[in-house]
Amino acid sequence: MAVDEDYAPEADDINIDDDEDDIDRPGPSRQRKGKGRANGQTGGDGMQTWEGAYTRSWDVIQEDDEEGGLQSTVEKLLARGRRKRAMAGEGPIRRSIIRHMFIILDLSESMRDKDFRPTRWEVTLQYLRGYIGEWFDQNPLGQIGIVLMRDRLSETLIPMGGNPQEILAALADKRKLEPSGEPSLQNGLTMAKGGMGHLPVTSSLEILVIFSSISTADPDGPTSIQQTMKDLVQSRVRTTIISLSGEIKICKQISERTGGKFGVAMDEDHLRELLWETIPPPAQTIAAPLTVGVRNALAAGGVGTGAGGRNKPAPAGDLMVMGFPVRLPLGGETMCVCHGILKKGGYLCPRCGSKLCDVPTDCEVCGLMVVSSPHLARSFWFLFPVAEYGVTPADTVQEDHTSRRLEPTCFGCDDPFPLLDEIAVSAGVNQVDEAVSPTGRYRCAKCKNDFCVNCDIYVHHTLHTCPGCAQ
Repeated sequence: MAVDEDYAPEADDINIDDDEDDIDRPGPSRQRKGKGRANGQTGGDGMQTWEGAYTRSWDVIQEDDEEGGLQSTVEKLLARGRRKRAMAGEGPIRRSIIRHMFIILDLSESMRDKDFRPTRWEVTLQYLRGYIGEWFDQNPLGQIGIVLMRDRLSETLIPMGGNPQEILAALADKRKLEPSGEPSLQNGLTMAKGGMGHLPVTSSLEILVIFSSISTADPDGPTSIQQTMKDLVQSRVRTTIISLSGEIKICKQISERTGGKFGVAMDEDHLRELLWETIPPPAQTIAAPLTVGVRNALAAGGVGTGAGGRNKPAPAGDLMVMGFPVRLPLGGETMCVCHGILKKGGYLCPRCGSKLCDVPTDCEVCGLMVVSSPHLARSFWFLFPVAEYGVTPADTVQEDHTSRRLEPTCFGCDDPFPLLDEIAVSAGVNQVDEAVSPTGRYRCAKCKNDFCVNCDIYVHHTLHTCPGCAQ
C-alpha cells in the first residue's frame, strides 16, 4: 500500500519560485542581493561597499610594526608638503599682491545632496568660513565679495570689501543662504564682472565659482554665456571653477580661456585642497627682457629707450598710488562715505579727508587705495619667500661633529636633535622620501643654522622669516 510522504521541494524549484516572485513584486530583488554577496559587494558586517569609505577609512593607513607606529606615514605627509614648496621654484616671479576676488556660490537644490556629509551646503559653508580667514591672512591688501546663484537669478550677498569679520558674519546667517531652484552661471559671472568695473588694471581681478549643479539655466537674449566668457577674457578676469558634481564642458572652457583652473572635488578633503590652492597670489613668470632697464625707465620719467633709439613706455603696473590713513578715536559718531551711516571710529582718507570704516579699501570719493603700513609689510611675504631648507644627511652631521661645529639643539625651539648613535641606527629606516631628513635636521643655506621639522613648517607656512637670517 502506498504511503503519502511530505513533499520536500528541490533547491532549483525554490530558486525558480523566488525569481518569479521577485519579477512580479516591486522592490529590490533577493536574487540580485545574493549575487552581490557572492561578488563581494558587501562586507562581512553586512554593509555596502560605499559605506566602508566613511566607517573604515583607517584601513588605508599602514602601520610600521606590530606596535602600531605611524611614524613613516606622518613623515610621508610632511614630505609631500615639502615637495610642494620645492616645486614652486625660486625663479623671477611676479605676483599680484593687490587682489580683488568675487566668490560665486551655487545655492541651487543640488546643494542639498548628501554625497558630502552631512550635505554639500553644510560642508561648503564650513570650508568657506575657514577659507576667508586664511585668505585675508595671506593677502592683507586683498578684497572679497560674495555673489549667490539660485532660482535662475544672482544676488550680491556682500559687496567687495576688505573686512573679514563682515564677510564671516554674512556667511553665518544660514537663513539667507537657503538653497532653492536652479543656478544661472551667466548671471553670476555678469554680476561679478560688473562689480569689478571700477577697479584699476594694476590689481588682480579674480572669480572663484563653487558650482554644484550639472547644468546652468541661463536667460534667453542677445547675450549668451559664450559672449560673457569673451568679456571675461577681454577684461582679464581670472576665473577658477570648482565643481561638486562632475566635469562640465562650459565650466572647463571658461577656466581655461580666462587663465584660471578647473577642478572636480572627489570628497570633502579634496574640496578643501582645491579651495586652499587659490589662496596664494597667482604667479606669472617674467622673462628677462621685460624686467631689464625698469629703474632707468622710471628715472627717465616713465619713458624708456627701446631698440633703434625709439622711446618706449615703461612696463605697466610698476608703480601705483596708495595712501596711509589717519585713525580716528572712538569718540562721537560721524557718517562714513562707504555705507552712509553713523559709526564710531574709522579712518580718514589722506587725499580728500573722507571717513572710511575699514582698510584696505578704495575711497568712494577720490578713488585712492587706502592701506595701512602693517598690511603692506605683510603683503611682501610672497614677493620674498623664505628659501627652502636643505636636508642634512648623516655624513654632513658626522663631519660637523668632528670639527665641533654641530649644534645639539634646534635653532628655533631649542629641542634636542637625535644623537649620532641614534642616527646611525635609524638612518636607513627614516629615509622614506628625499624631502625627509634622516637626521631630523633642516639647514638654511644662508645662515647655516639647523632647524627641526616643526620649525621648518612653521617658518615657511606662518612666520615667513628665517630667525637665523633675521639676526
